[in-house]
Amino acid sequence: MHLLRLRSPLMWLGEPSPRPSRQRPVVARRANVTCYGTSIASMHEGQGDLLWDAIAALMLTAGAVQERDSRYGDKPALVAGNREIAHLEAPGVIDLRITRDGWSRVSADFGDDPAVRRDPGRRDWIELHLSSLEDLDRLAPLLRTAMAANA
Repeated sequence: MHLLRLRSPLMWLGEPSPRPSRQRPVVARRANVTCYGTSIASMHEGQGDLLWDAIAALMLTAGAVQERDSRYGDKPALVAGNREIAHLEAPGVIDLRITRDGWSRVSADFGDDPAVRRDPGRRDWIELHLSSLEDLDRLAPLLRTAMAANA
């Protein structure tokens, strides 16, 4: 059993917890993401999959979420119960399921955020266009709302 360790300021979703569903542990830090000796100091060099690792680590720490293959294609996804709540769409682009009620609670704060794109035709899904870990810091309340809305 591996432990996931998050350090401030990314420790907004909870305390370290065992996560048997992940194949490898991820340590998320403010300046980089470390995956068993691989350290990437800069996320803007086409390393969007490492941003996925960071968001997955944050959400896995929060509780009843597992990482699996997406039902929408050959890509990683986060699932709460039987509901897919996030998946990697492309490097640096994450589809996040947020209910209408959840979006109504945070739309005033995130509706104009350049990293958040919402297509009303997609109903419960928004796209997060991430370029750095600072985006995750800023979007933390949105991620918490999405997780609560899908609980």
